[in-house]
Amino acid sequence: MDLFLETPQQQAERMLRQQQRLMEMQMRGAAAQPPAQNATPAVSPAGESAPEAYSVQQDSYAQELAFDKRRARRRRVGQRLRTLAMIVLIPLGLAAIFLASYALTCILNGASPSEVLEHLAALGQRLGDVATTICAGWES
Repeated sequence: MDLFLETPQQQAERMLRQQQRLMEMQMRGAAAQPPAQNATPAVSPAGESAPEAYSVQQDSYAQELAFDKRRARRRRVGQRLRTLAMIVLIPLGLAAIFLASYALTCILNGASPSEVLEHLAALGQRLGDVATTICAGWES
């Protein structure tokens, strides 16, 4: 049963491991005897059933489960990085759009390039003054 997506390379590796285990079991003679049709599972004296023989499907499922856990971990890390990028990039983008629109407004009002730079410097000075005022308000 394929519960998870696997690449063709991973599928080929899994099939190769299954074939190797089957060959090992045949060499030991475990697979040489066919199981009885009406056999009942072995029961220990305490009434518990004996542990099952090694299962290739069980090992394959464990590998698929480990692969899924790694994939989920990568997905969570990627999601956190995207969230952090959004937190940083959205305000920076808005600031860039504001500065571009401010400069374009100055140009549309007939300002020369040197005057635009003066206006942007004045804007920076005003923002610095506001930041200083806010910091002084926090300290008191």
